[in-house]
Amino acid sequence: MTEKKRILVVDDEELNLSLITGILEDDYEVTALTSGEQCLEQFLSIDPDIVLLDVEMPVMDGLQVSRELQIIAQSPIVFVSAKGSLEERLAGYAAGGYDYIVKPVDGYELLAKIKLILEHQAEKKALEQTAQETTSAFMNALSFSSEFGYVVDFALEIYNAKSYSQVAETMLRTLGLFNVDASVYLRAEYGEGFYSNRGQCSPMEQEILILLKDRGRIYDFEQRSQFNEKRVSVLINKMPEDPEEYGRLKDHLPFMLRLTDGYLKNLDIGFQLAKQEKLLRETVQEVSEQFVVIERELKVNHSVFEAAMFDMTKDMEKSLQFLALTEEQEEQLNEIIHSHTERAFGAIDKTSMITKAFNIIITKLQKFVH
Repeated sequence: MTEKKRILVVDDEELNLSLITGILEDDYEVTALTSGEQCLEQFLSIDPDIVLLDVEMPVMDGLQVSRELQIIAQSPIVFVSAKGSLEERLAGYAAGGYDYIVKPVDGYELLAKIKLILEHQAEKKALEQTAQETTSAFMNALSFSSEFGYVVDFALEIYNAKSYSQVAETMLRTLGLFNVDASVYLRAEYGEGFYSNRGQCSPMEQEILILLKDRGRIYDFEQRSQFNEKRVSVLINKMPEDPEEYGRLKDHLPFMLRLTDGYLKNLDIGFQLAKQEKLLRETVQEVSEQFVVIERELKVNHSVFEAAMFDMTKDMEKSLQFLALTEEQEEQLNEIIHSHTERAFGAIDKTSMITKAFNIIITKLQKFVH
């Protein structure tokens, strides 16, 4: 039997504790505490997989508790608060929050978020294990490169990317060489996506990336910084403490983002041209097929028209003997009939010539698009 995941709920209001406990207790092992002090005292003995932490509490608020918890453990912290402004969410993220839920709590949302967080944690552990096995060899192979070399390599590698995801992977791979924890938000013409060198962006990271994308090229808060261009944003979750290293990263990243933004624009143009070419091919094919049908119908109509005109002329000639016309009148009538018949056949022939001309055009278009 699979052991239930442990959820620690901290809230100074008994009603909120009862509500959240009732939502979770069927699927998880729930521990409810009424203060931040109790949370810090009992945290290690409870060893929860996730902490649901109220923000506004007496003595120690949720932000203070979260900062203390970052020192002793890595359990994901989901803030539960009646307030949800940008500033409050930024404060929660800066304090180490993984997600943020605004009261009143919706049971379906809470269960869905917890399930998603647990899936992310499992993926993160798998990625960390893989990273530990590959980082040593990877870093040894690249140890000779300077930071400038990383940027030059990035400038060369980015032009090998054939998709938005490959662009993000190239950037994250380079940022990994700078030993920073980063998340990337791409928003190109034909799609957008969130990427992280930890596998997936947390819901809160995604929200911060969206909220700060129009806040200037560089937006600093706490030890974090977000760098923005029109089509791409990068969130560095912890900037280097060394001032020189910090300054170099602030020089390199805007340049990398400008390169990435320009290449995303080129990708968009390429995708647009491919889309237009596909539409042109389909249109030429459709028009070509229609002209085949039209040509076949014209040939049939030409034969029918020719037979009808021949029969009409023959019938007219037979009927003339019963009209008691003079020889001169008969000749005049025959000339009129033959004159208009020749004009009709001439029009049919011109139609066939026009059809052949269009077929030549279609053939040339087909060669152009193939």
